[in-house]
Amino acid sequence: MNKQKINQEIFANRLMLIDENGKSLGKVSWDQAMLLAYDRELDLVEVGPNANPPVAKLLDFGKELYHQQKQIQKQKAKHKGPQLKEIKLSVRIDEHDFNTKLNRAKDFFKDGDKVRVYIKLMGRENIFQDKAREVIERFKTELNADFEESIKRLGNQFSAILKKVS
Repeated sequence: MNKQKINQEIFANRLMLIDENGKSLGKVSWDQAMLLAYDRELDLVEVGPNANPPVAKLLDFGKELYHQQKQIQKQKAKHKGPQLKEIKLSVRIDEHDFNTKLNRAKDFFKDGDKVRVYIKLMGRENIFQDKAREVIERFKTELNADFEESIKRLGNQFSAILKKVS
């Protein structure tokens, strides 16, 4: 964002002045423009420094700066790339819980995100390694997704990264 000159930072003797409503007030001296800005409790902001004479506008600079920053934040939020979201499942997951997590994963896919599904086996659950793989496969099938990273075992945890079918 380039720095705009405001009030005393403007060195031109004559300005093409625009009021806060966008209406042209014509060519005025810098002193007249500053008096108008002071009377209306606004700032004099140079918007067209390369014009002859330079173009200045009466506006609330703090408010304008705030709106510009908000606009930049909105643009950054739109450009945020896909993220990796996590969903934890269990080998003993109930049907309703499974469907709830499935719906959550669908929401993540709608937002363009990828989903890491994992199952952590605790204690006696370690004997159900096949069941853990089956649950992840079923999740993938019902979600209608592809593996970006196939099912992997890391210690007592199984995980896979799913992506939306293209």
